[in-house]
Amino acid sequence: EYFLGNRGLGPWVLALTVAATAISGGTFMGFPSLIYSNGWIMALWICSYMVVPITTMALMGKRINQVARIAGSVTVPDVLRDRFESPGLGILSSLLILFFLCFNLVAQFKGGGLVLKEAMRIRPTPATFLPDQTRVDEQKNLVLSFRLPDGQIDTQKVPLPGDRFTHQIKSVNEEAREVEVLFSEGPRQVRKLVPFPPRKTSIAWLSKPVETGYLIGLGIFALTVIAYTTYGGYWAVTLTDLLAGLVMLAGVLLMAVLAVNAVEAKNGYTGLGAATEHLREITPPDGQKGDLVTGPGPKAFLPLGMAFSFFLMWSLMAAGQPSGMVRLMSYRDVPSLKKALFLVSFYYILTYVALLIIFICARALYPTEYLRDVGSEGVPDSIMPAMARRLAPPLLAGLLLAAPYAAIMSTVAAFLLMISSSLVRDIYQRTINPNASQRTLKVVSYTITALVGVVVMLGALNPPDFLQYIIVFTGSGQGCAFLVPMLLALYWRRATRQGVLAGMLGGFLTVLVLYALGWIDSASQSRSTGLARWLQDNLTWLPGWGEKRLD
Repeated sequence: EYFLGNRGLGPWVLALTVAATAISGGTFMGFPSLIYSNGWIMALWICSYMVVPITTMALMGKRINQVARIAGSVTVPDVLRDRFESPGLGILSSLLILFFLCFNLVAQFKGGGLVLKEAMRIRPTPATFLPDQTRVDEQKNLVLSFRLPDGQIDTQKVPLPGDRFTHQIKSVNEEAREVEVLFSEGPRQVRKLVPFPPRKTSIAWLSKPVETGYLIGLGIFALTVIAYTTYGGYWAVTLTDLLAGLVMLAGVLLMAVLAVNAVEAKNGYTGLGAATEHLREITPPDGQKGDLVTGPGPKAFLPLGMAFSFFLMWSLMAAGQPSGMVRLMSYRDVPSLKKALFLVSFYYILTYVALLIIFICARALYPTEYLRDVGSEGVPDSIMPAMARRLAPPLLAGLLLAAPYAAIMSTVAAFLLMISSSLVRDIYQRTINPNASQRTLKVVSYTITALVGVVVMLGALNPPDFLQYIIVFTGSGQGCAFLVPMLLALYWRRATRQGVLAGMLGGFLTVLVLYALGWIDSASQSRSTGLARWLQDNLTWLPGWGEKRLD
């Protein structure tokens, strides 16, 4: 009941819980920033997600539900343990799930905190700007210094638009608490408004203070999700997913209509056509005019080989996600699965097409304001809340911001429950204390779910700077570790414990090795071995190969 809801999900609840679990903070924060930065090429980047319901639900759905019902399995490690009568295989799969989902949860908690931070918009701290201490650091950032009320010095860093740009402090607005900086390179000028340092709160065990707005947002988000997931279990998560799915769909469809109507007519076109004409006239940084409407996009963002690689990765890796497998173990009957397959496919098309339209229009409305290097208002990850504020009055904007918040909440709740089930069911009940009573299991489940949530929240106090690529890493890692072993376990009678174990470890280690090699930067390449250099030169088709991952 707590982990699978008595296997009683109907088609609508199943469809929306599958969609809401898969659509996470990356969909509403990372993906929009990529559309805004790279333009129409992102349609090719995301197109494989349209076939994800087929590869996930049609490939796994019927078989994994049947096997789980017959064996009485309630988790993915349960299925593998019972299929091969191997406690070790169950423990290994539990540890792999724990490893990947903890990384993902930190990123999701960060996304939840950022959404609420953007919604609250806490004013920067009052400070005194120190123009004589303005400098350019070794990373080509313009460093602005401020004296805080307590006498300490804080800084704000602004990336230079280019190596040849000069800078000039144009004005300091004490009321708005921002500094206007003008970057110049010949006739080209870029204006940027740099806010005063944000309000920060010191935490004893952290070397640096945390932004107060982010801390408040993270606390509200964590308390909400941990509370209802811990108390309600699977039914609380699925019913929340149902509501979250409806909120997300309504939010993106409404935003799409508002965004299309907000774009000014151009060259005889209106709406999305006008937005495309605006993009055709924009010259991206270090790119050429028209890059936003043609492939491979600015800075050759998505060559054809990489697009093909992403198509395979998204469509296949989605089928190997344990969080999706658990949902497929919980539906009521086969007719429910068939109806849900159609509903999820339709839901994905509406959601991702709407997101593409919204943030193509966003680039027409904000040509440079949210670019990473030259933006005057913020970084690309801020474009989602910026569009909500631009398109609607405050009350409606708050409702629009509920869409990314709902996406993150639904994913976090599902992952928390998965980690709890792995620790309680697969390790505690089936390995440490097989004779535990139902009351004991309930207490342990509540405790573990709450503790995992608190630990992840503490990790999110000082999160990594990148979000979307952590999600890609954990998704591809789980797919490589679980897809083939689970398929063979479900469909091939001659599959063995040793073969599944080799497949899981092989997929896991392959992802780690390829990602490790992909993190080699230009400085370390000069000292790398001949083999490493050969791999760098000949495996450039791998997503992100040879590039540091920056959100």
